[in-house]
Formats: sequence, C-alpha cells, structure tokens
Amino acid sequence: MTSLKNCSNINVRHHYCAGIILLVLMLSPQYGLGGEVLDSHVGTHEGHYLLRIDMLINADTERVHQLLTDYAHLDRLSQSITRSELLESNAPHYRVRVITNGCMIFICRELVQVQDVSELPDGYIIVTVLPEMSDFSYSKNVWRIRALDNQTRVTYSSDLVPGFWVPPLFGTAMFKNQLLAETRQVIENLERLAYLPHDPTQ
Repeated sequence: MTSLKNCSNINVRHHYCAGIILLVLMLSPQYGLGGEVLDSHVGTHEGHYLLRIDMLINADTERVHQLLTDYAHLDRLSQSITRSELLESNAPHYRVRVITNGCMIFICRELVQVQDVSELPDGYIIVTVLPEMSDFSYSKNVWRIRALDNQTRVTYSSDLVPGFWVPPLFGTAMFKNQLLAETRQVIENLERLAYLPHDPTQ
C-alpha cells in the first residue's frame, strides 16, 4: 500500500468519502475489532473513477450511522481530512464543506469539496459534490448502512472525476490503489471509533 505521508507518490485525497480514503490502518487489538472486506472493485470509464467496497463492521449500526453523519467531525474518519464544516442543515438534507490534503508526484495541494448530503430511509446516504465550489468536476457517493446479525454491513460506492490533472498510465493505477486504500481506512476508523466512549446525546 502507498503511504499517506509519502508525497513522492500520487496521493489524491477525497472524503467520505469522499472522500475519502488512506492506507490500511493498523487497529489496536484492545478493541477486539473484526472488520472484514467482503468485496471491492476499482475501475475507470471515460475519465470516471469508479469505486465500490462492501464491508462488515463489528460495531453497532446506529453508532456507525452517527459517525458518518457527524459532519463537523469528519476528520476523525480519515487522516487526509483536515477540516469539515456543516454549512446548511435542513434535515434530512445538508450541505457540507470538506477540506483534504492531496499530493500528486512532488506537488501537494489542498482539495476542497462542497457536498450536498441526503440521508434517506433504509440506511442510504447520498453525497453529491458541487463542481463549481469544489476541486472535482463530478463526484457522487452512496453509502448504505444496515444491521447484519450483531454487526453492521456498510456498502460504499463512488463515481468521481477529478478537476485536476492525473498522470496517465502509472499515475492512474496509483490513484485507483489510493482510492481503495483510503476508503478501507475510513471504514476501519468507523469501527475503532464506535468502541470509544462517547456521549450518546452528541
């Protein structure tokens, strides 16, 4: 896996994913975590980067949903997210700004996403980026969160078009690897955070 801190490689961050997004996080065994990647796919089509990952999380479903919709603290889900801000709130619809750090080859830059988020029934969360206010020409992400026995199944899919240059061939392959790695870390952080003490009223 490509290191998040190594900017000599392509390291384009997106949230929530994005997002969203990182290397595989080494989880502390004291939490007894048991997250599992059930299926994953990354591909490209006519300039679009397509990602789908299906995971099983050893955590309470309500808590996982709460973490994913804590729009003012999305930085807890990924090391690449430096800041997130809730701009508008009209439940179940929200507007969120997410600032991430991204590096391509030896050039590092800050990436901005302004997202319209809709929380739908059956555990769906739809995230659409506003291109005119973001560094992506197009991005639509779908989360689905549902209970499975005593665990939580999370499916994340993303269709995005960067609004910046991505090196062809070698750069494209690295970008796809980074997208998948970062999404895995977001899911793993969800599981880790779900076991930390928290105020249920927050």
